[in-house]
Amino acid sequence: MVYFLVMLAVQILLPLLLILGHALVRPATTAGLWLRSASLLALCGLLAVIGFWAFPPWWTPFAMMLLALGATWLAARRLRRAGPHPGRWRRTGEYALSAALLVLVLLQLPGVLAGRQVPPDAVDIAFPLEPGRYLVINGGHHPLLNAHFMTLSDPGLADYRGQSFAVDIIGIDRFGWRAVTPLGTEDPADYLIFGARVLAPCDGTVIHAVGDRPDLPVPQLDTVDRGGNELMIDCGDFLVYLAHLRQGSLRAGIGDAVAARETVAEVGNSGHSGEPHLHVHAQRGTDPAALLRGEPLPVTFDGSFPLRNARLRAR
Repeated sequence: MVYFLVMLAVQILLPLLLILGHALVRPATTAGLWLRSASLLALCGLLAVIGFWAFPPWWTPFAMMLLALGATWLAARRLRRAGPHPGRWRRTGEYALSAALLVLVLLQLPGVLAGRQVPPDAVDIAFPLEPGRYLVINGGHHPLLNAHFMTLSDPGLADYRGQSFAVDIIGIDRFGWRAVTPLGTEDPADYLIFGARVLAPCDGTVIHAVGDRPDLPVPQLDTVDRGGNELMIDCGDFLVYLAHLRQGSLRAGIGDAVAARETVAEVGNSGHSGEPHLHVHAQRGTDPAALLRGEPLPVTFDGSFPLRNARLRAR
């Protein structure tokens, strides 16, 4: 809950307060007006790329961009009517604050842009879900794009290193909502992706399967059995792991051969899930004592690199 409130404040309240101040506070100079506008639009653009938009929906930062443009128009009118502000400290403060925000955003760009490039060692797999609308909530190889990326170099998370490039996917409707109510509910069945068919990402053999773990109320987490109901498929040169599956939905067991795009399970809310979604990642090698202790591999879905906030339409 604390994480959710912090995220809400950074992603929504802070930009909205800045936009409101931009609209109501007369710019000190024309240069200050455009510097303020540039910093706000840059912030909204960055949030559109790195923000966590399960709620509110993915289009929220774009709506904030429109609000920022409207605030710029109002601020320009105030400046035309009242003229530049005579105070030197007022001008200096406006320049400094706007420039600091703009620089803070620009400093994130190199890493974020690099994290959006397809790594040369990426393996291509079939999209693992039935036809529908989906949103990637973790994807890419940068901490601001993928919460799993922290496992890549942290010795304390070595048992989970195989998931460093994992992709998390939720279901959305045509308006961007992921549940029957905007805020969601405790019932995992109220989320659009719950019960969606999970498809085998490759031709391969199941080498690990768990299907009897309960689907938990949202946002309860299982901190011990983190994967919940799960499958690991040997695709030949690499392994693919699918997690947070629905209790009792597995259609393949250890030793079974599966074909790409064959239904193997359904999406659930088991394990360390928070809310219904599909976790998928590829790795090379595993360990009987720690299933995810392997060499992580980035994935593409049918040739497309899944990045945070990418909207996917499976047909």
